[in-house]
Amino acid sequence: MIMLRRPRYNAKVFCIGFNKTGTTTVGKSLELLGYRNTSFNKKVFREYYKKNEIDKVLRYTAKFDSTDDLPWLKVDMIPVLDKEFLSSKFIYRTRDEKSWKKSLSNWSFNLTGKYPDLEKELNSFRKHKEFVLEYFAGRSDDFIILDVKDPTGYKKLADFLGKTTSREAFPHFNETKAMRKTIRDSLMEPEDINSQG
Repeated sequence: MIMLRRPRYNAKVFCIGFNKTGTTTVGKSLELLGYRNTSFNKKVFREYYKKNEIDKVLRYTAKFDSTDDLPWLKVDMIPVLDKEFLSSKFIYRTRDEKSWKKSLSNWSFNLTGKYPDLEKELNSFRKHKEFVLEYFAGRSDDFIILDVKDPTGYKKLADFLGKTTSREAFPHFNETKAMRKTIRDSLMEPEDINSQG
């Protein structure tokens, strides 16, 4: 009987904040800190994750140093990433509910011409947060919470990752209006909006 050994993956950095909490900014900031980052990828999300081909998601992930966005933020993916990419670090980006709802509404309207069901989406946002905080309780060595409004967030991220920087605040990369064309051209489609939690 031939036993196949599962691949051993190197440690990664995973940004697992819910959508519209500044995850794109974290991803771009990781690039500034020297990481090869990947963000939302239509093929990985739709053809691998949604079809439960998790091994393909893992093999794709292994090509990068860090990730942000879907599918890596999904609550069913987080424990898999934690197990398969040992010694990885996890970044949870948080945001107050009022500004999060405004950002989600603007983003959704710019993408689809319609506003989302905010109560439904807020429920998903809260459930995701509850899961993440419970899952990573007591793990300050490999888990950090960064608030979108923290003026020293970039420095805290760099310190958490053992990187040196003189920059304090996060740069901002993902203005909703500026992203409208990019989103429509190649990224998410309407059915992806409700696939975040």
